[in-house]
Amino acid sequence: MGLPHPVHAADEALHRVVRRYRLAEHLNPVNLPEARAAWGGGADPPPFRYAPAHWADDALRELDGIGAPEDHPLGVELRDAAREFSLMVRAVRDRTAAAFDALARGADWYPAPVQPPDRVRPADTSEGPVSIPAAQMVEVLRAALEARGFRGWSVRFDPVLASRVLVDPPRQEVRVNPRARFREQDRAALVAHEIDVHVTRAVCGARQSLLLFRTGLGGALATEEGLAIHAERQVGVSHDHVLDRQALVAAAVLRARDEGFASLYAWLADVLGPEGAWAVSVRVKRGLARPEEPGCYAKDAVYHNGLHAVADWLHGGGRLSDLYVGKVGLHHPVEEWVREGWVRESEAPAIWRDGFSPPG
Repeated sequence: MGLPHPVHAADEALHRVVRRYRLAEHLNPVNLPEARAAWGGGADPPPFRYAPAHWADDALRELDGIGAPEDHPLGVELRDAAREFSLMVRAVRDRTAAAFDALARGADWYPAPVQPPDRVRPADTSEGPVSIPAAQMVEVLRAALEARGFRGWSVRFDPVLASRVLVDPPRQEVRVNPRARFREQDRAALVAHEIDVHVTRAVCGARQSLLLFRTGLGGALATEEGLAIHAERQVGVSHDHVLDRQALVAAAVLRARDEGFASLYAWLADVLGPEGAWAVSVRVKRGLARPEEPGCYAKDAVYHNGLHAVADWLHGGGRLSDLYVGKVGLHHPVEEWVREGWVRESEAPAIWRDGFSPPG
């Protein structure tokens, strides 16, 4: 059975808003190298600068006017996705701890209390040093897109990224931090993580009747990132270091709600050393106008949440193919939507051919 016109209209309106505004460009500091140098020279807090979100009020008015029809289950999903995007817009507009707390609660990002590891097991260095430049990884990712027939997607540099790589489904872009460096094993790991999960779920979602399945349903981020980390293991990347680090990051998110940047950094430095502590502290405190005060950007906790939730769901009989109808979460009733004719079934990519291999 087809979807009613008001659902399609709301979907198209939401997609226009999501595509128009690049939130990451306003979330991440635009002066990370300078802020790092200042922090090393004794500046407290590091003097982060951000691109101002002058467009935020316009975006919020557009989102409020979407009017998703709540008498249809997918209308409710559109409403929830619009609310989540609205919370993100308010966070980059206001840059207060309260706004970021509302975002984390509304998107269900906060983790349950977690015992952080006393030490993080070292990354597997058998594949050599962190010496592969970003330009080479751009070519690896471009080749992976071409091999999978994902036309219309591009790979480009983005100097404002706080991470090494980011997938932007609304614009069909994979963005790479030009300052990043990679190990040899990152070639397989990032293709599995970024292309065989993030991009592939977006491509499959674009085949559905609603654009929402390409850009992401509300509450789907933990599933997205948990599945992506498990995909790395499917191609032979060790999980010990990743599991330790994500538990530590989840604990850092909880501490950051009550601590400022300097206190959080000092705690992390005992486990990760200065460079690792800087990287995690920036990701957990980015976006906030006053990082020296309690408050956090909690998104990175979803990796820890998602790792365990995806494994439990698949062990309980969940089907990998259901996670590839688009950017859905574990809580979404995909099989019901397929029966109703609102969603078309899809297949998991080749990395899952032998089934799901959970961490040992």
